[in-house]
Amino acid sequence: MQVTVLGASGRTGIHVVRLLAARGHTVRAGLRSRRRAEVLRDENAKPVVADVTADRDELVEVFKDSDVVITTIGAPDPEPESVNLVDRDGAIAAIRAAEVAGVPRFIQLSAQFADSPDQGDRLVRSILLAKQVSDSVLQKSELTWTIVRPGTLTDGPATGRVKVAGHLEPGRITRRDVAAVLVGVLGEPLTENRGFDVVSGDYPVAPALASLG
Repeated sequence: MQVTVLGASGRTGIHVVRLLAARGHTVRAGLRSRRRAEVLRDENAKPVVADVTADRDELVEVFKDSDVVITTIGAPDPEPESVNLVDRDGAIAAIRAAEVAGVPRFIQLSAQFADSPDQGDRLVRSILLAKQVSDSVLQKSELTWTIVRPGTLTDGPATGRVKVAGHLEPGRITRRDVAAVLVGVLGEPLTENRGFDVVSGDYPVAPALASLG
């Protein structure tokens, strides 16, 4: 597949890029600025400028011929203005651009409790509210979509074992394991047009995703 990854130089996105390349996919690594390309110098991916806060027509061009778009974008700081610009408006711009470009599949990294922000941590309420809006837009779009809602992200090593369900109790999960789930949904039809929570657990990624049926 030809896969475009938004937020490719981020702490989760870079693991997505590595896994996709390792599995033989052609990867476009979407960056907000060429200055971030250095981070991907040793990765088997083509860096492209894909700024979700800029011109949507430019995103359309980046997305053309993509089989899948995986977005791992997130605001650089938790201020509502920044969060709304990236996690809400930027994500929506990417969704609309993917529709125009005719992308068959769109996978969005969200957050646990984005579907019920009032139940989440007050410290990240603005992020949850922003993601709730963009997730809702994706669900109503023309795209075949998947929304992955991880628990609190950590930078530990991959465990290869997760727990997934429509809704889970608060939990934690490593960014590497989240990346494995984002890539894993490509091979599991049961994740199409589904949103689900994911935290660290006891099951390998593939069987865990298959359990959604």
